[in-house]
Amino acid sequence: MTEADDPSLPELLSRFRLTPRERREFLHTDTEAIILKVRLLTGAAVYFNTAAVADYGGRPGPTRGLELVEQVVGAAFQTYEGEDPHPTAFDKAAMLLRGLTAGHPFQDGNKRTGFLIAAYYLDLTGHPFPTRFAFDEAETLSVRVSAGELRDGPRIAAELERLWTGR
Repeated sequence: MTEADDPSLPELLSRFRLTPRERREFLHTDTEAIILKVRLLTGAAVYFNTAAVADYGGRPGPTRGLELVEQVVGAAFQTYEGEDPHPTAFDKAAMLLRGLTAGHPFQDGNKRTGFLIAAYYLDLTGHPFPTRFAFDEAETLSVRVSAGELRDGPRIAAELERLWTGR
């Protein structure tokens, strides 16, 4: 993705807009809400992957298994003994980015899809896509995560937050 793609990215993310009521419900953390989040984000990931491959090129094809997509999305919302190891929106977005980018559940476009689903999740949680954005830095981040050079969730979260806030 490049700066020339800037106008199309927010439009792509807006294809899964939620109503204000749905957005409020999306922020709930009960088991039923988590299941619905995982289903929504899994469906969005499949859609974003299809759109990204069609719009930017790549090998179209089926997922390696819808269960794999659901598994990597669900990992961002798992808890341990009642504690959330990914407490902030940026922590969860980092898990989504890492899971889809490094997990390779799609034939092609995994880095683009991982970034898109992280951006979509951030938008749903009150962090809209910035009007000024360093696409080259986002691409570098996605490549580093995919290559395994950057695996640490908190560091990925910090990079995403820096990209979103410009700091």
